[in-house]
Amino acid sequence: MPVPITDWSFVHHPLFQSLVLPALACALALLALRALRPAWAPWGAALGLAAAFLVWPGPVWPPTAHAQWLPWVGLLALGAGLALARWPRAAAPLSRGRATAVLVTTGLLALALAALAGLGGSLLLAQLALMPAAALAVLLAAVWLPPKAGTRPGLAALLPLAAVLLALALLVAGQWRVAEAARGAPKTDDPYYTPGWR
Repeated sequence: MPVPITDWSFVHHPLFQSLVLPALACALALLALRALRPAWAPWGAALGLAAAFLVWPGPVWPPTAHAQWLPWVGLLALGAGLALARWPRAAAPLSRGRATAVLVTTGLLALALAALAGLGGSLLLAQLALMPAAALAVLLAAVWLPPKAGTRPGLAALLPLAAVLLALALLVAGQWRVAEAARGAPKTDDPYYTPGWR
């Protein structure tokens, strides 16, 4: 029996969920905030990433798995960043060169976390680590694309992205610890499948 074409929806594809969804959400949020007030545009990446996490993996309360904390981490970090923005030094936009260096470095860190998660056996964590990488790529593009002044984020606007990366790093480290413990555990035969006749 042929499978209906609707069952192959690209919306549920891992590449859409981990790359297209956050990039699209961040780009739309950034453009909307830029239209409202250009100074708010750098917050589009953090806002878009939080919105993407609410779509996938989605909010679950109370979280029953470690990965289900990420939407809440994204929202709490967004609130903390907005509170920190009241401090002028944290809200002051970085120069284009410094913003580029920070975004490229953190983007490479996100890609490294995705690779480590994949090598450790968790494709879910690898997908989740690609989401902030996509958000950082959108923000980097906004720094260099017109208008001429570009979108220059301050440290407060980068805090939510850094907090999500820190949470992901802790999750990946925990996953590697579990994998190492499983590798070091003594292997015992199940007598049901491999009976020892004596």
